[in-house]
Amino acid sequence: MTAMQEGSRSDGGDLELLLPRLGRMRLGIALCLAMAAGAGHAESPQANGWTFAVAPYLWLPNVSGAFSFSGNSSTGGGRLDLGTGPDSYLSNLKFLFMMQAEASKGDWTVIADAAYLDFSNHQTTLNTVGSVVIPRELATNTGSSLSGGLLGLYAAYTAVRAPWGTVEPLGGLRYLNLSASANWTLSTTFTQQGATLATQGSVSQTENIVDAIIGVRGRIRLGNSDRWYLPYYLDVGTGASRYTVQASGGAAYAARWGDIQLTYRYLTYQLGSGELVQRLTLKGPMVSVMFRF
Repeated sequence: MTAMQEGSRSDGGDLELLLPRLGRMRLGIALCLAMAAGAGHAESPQANGWTFAVAPYLWLPNVSGAFSFSGNSSTGGGRLDLGTGPDSYLSNLKFLFMMQAEASKGDWTVIADAAYLDFSNHQTTLNTVGSVVIPRELATNTGSSLSGGLLGLYAAYTAVRAPWGTVEPLGGLRYLNLSASANWTLSTTFTQQGATLATQGSVSQTENIVDAIIGVRGRIRLGNSDRWYLPYYLDVGTGASRYTVQASGGAAYAARWGDIQLTYRYLTYQLGSGELVQRLTLKGPMVSVMFRF
C-alpha cells in the first residue's frame, strides 16, 4: 500500500467521524431555536385553521357628561348647555344589546364589538343658554335622555404568547351614534342679555362620531393554572373626537366550552365646544360569556 493510499484512507476516516458530529451539532442548534421560539409563543394555535368566538355580554355603566344643543326658537338661537352626573343605571336603563365576536387564524385576530344602550330621563343640570348662565334656583326640573350605538372593528396580533400570558397590540375604528334630548321646566321665562328660554321646552339632537384607535389587550395567568387569568384591555383614539380612551380589567375562568369574564369597563369621549357631546363617560361592571368553536 502506498503512502498516498494510506493518507487517503486517513482523511476518509476523519471525515466519517466528523459528519456525525456535524449532524448532532445541527440537531442541537435546531432544538435550542425551537425552545427559544416556544418560550415566546407557547401554546401557539394552529396557523392553518380559523377559530371563532361569540360573546354576549352585559355592561351596566353609570353615565356622566355634558351636552350642548343647537339653539331653536325657545333658546333664542343660542346653544343650550347641560350636564348630567353619575346616575343609577338600574332605574334609567330602558334597553340594551351587547355582543362581541372574534375570528382568529394563527396569531391574527379580527374583533367586532357592538353595543346599544338606551337611558331614560336623567336628572340634569341646566348650565347656560349661549354664554348666559342660568341661575340654579330658576330651573325647577331638568332632565335628559340618551341613547347610542357603539360599533368597534379591530385587528389584533399576538406579539407575545408566554407561559405567564399574552400581549396583543391592536388597531382599528370605533363608531359612536348618539341621540340626546333634554327637557326643562323653569319657574319663569328666562330673558337676559339676548338669551331666551321658555318656561317649558325640549330639544333633541343626533351625532355620529368615528375615531381611529390603537391599543393592547391580553391576559395574565394566575399561578400554574390554565383556567384562571386576568384579562386586560386599553385603547386610545382620536378623529371626530379630541380623544377617546377605553380600558377594562378583571378576572376570568376558562372552561372547556369557553370563557366567563367579570370586568370593570371604562369609556370616555372628549369633543370640541361646538359639538353635541362636550364630554361623555360610561363606567361600570361588565360580565361576558364567550363561546368558542
